[in-house]
Amino acid sequence: MRILLTGGTGFIGSAVARDLLGAGHEVLALARSKSSHDTVTAIGCEAVCGDLDNADSWLPDPNRIDAVIHAAATFDADMARTEAGFLDAVSRWAEGWVRLHGSALPLVYTGGCWLYGAVGDRMAVEGSPFDPLEDFAFMVAHRRRLFEDGRLAARVVHPAMVWDFGAGVLGAFFEAARGGYAPMVTKSRDTRWPLVHRRDLARLYRLALERGEGGKDYLGVSETGVAVGDIADAVARRLGAPAPVVRTVEATIAELGSWAAGYGLDQTMDAPSTRTALGWRSKEPGVMEAILHG
Repeated sequence: MRILLTGGTGFIGSAVARDLLGAGHEVLALARSKSSHDTVTAIGCEAVCGDLDNADSWLPDPNRIDAVIHAAATFDADMARTEAGFLDAVSRWAEGWVRLHGSALPLVYTGGCWLYGAVGDRMAVEGSPFDPLEDFAFMVAHRRRLFEDGRLAARVVHPAMVWDFGAGVLGAFFEAARGGYAPMVTKSRDTRWPLVHRRDLARLYRLALERGEGGKDYLGVSETGVAVGDIADAVARRLGAPAPVVRTVEATIAELGSWAAGYGLDQTMDAPSTRTALGWRSKEPGVMEAILHG
């Protein structure tokens, strides 16, 4: 398949690109700068120059594309507006695709675990109600509009907290500990994060495209809920740093922005229907094993 990918230089998107290429697909990756261009071409993608704000000017000929994966996010004040404009452009562009192929365009959209709110012990699974943080409520609305758009066969991947060794949601812990500082934990040591390794998640994106159905939610979670204090402890011990320090949600927001309130959500999450429907299983080690023994 020839797949148009947004976010191909990002932490998640770059892993998705590598997985798609490894499975024999061709990837056309959006690149908004020379640096991005060089990054995606080094991975093995064909670069498509542009950005989300001017999609009408760069969306390829529909003959060249078999599917779209949208994995880009700006995490700025205009995030909702930017994405809405991009999806508007894709919907218009998909009209040409439908005329050529006689069917709806396969599209994978990215949601997230923070759309489910602080579920605590009420395990979030496929079909659980949404209770999003205000900063991400637009994603619920965008998901609905995509499902209702007859030009698109949209399915949604909802990643848990995404990690790789020393990176992703672990990045700040490792950065602090390597500098000899205490890792900072938001709200409580007992706050639980559902987790997924980014390589496992990348395979889920591919399987959602290859085997998934339009109008379906697929949850990317390998570990249902790990206490953040335990994760930060393990990082500190491995690197010989001081014990983790708990800070308020307000302090995290002051540093990173209002969207970062998600780091304080106590969540548990599982993906039984996703595993059954797509045959998806985790191949990577658990987060504690990777930190302590990797």
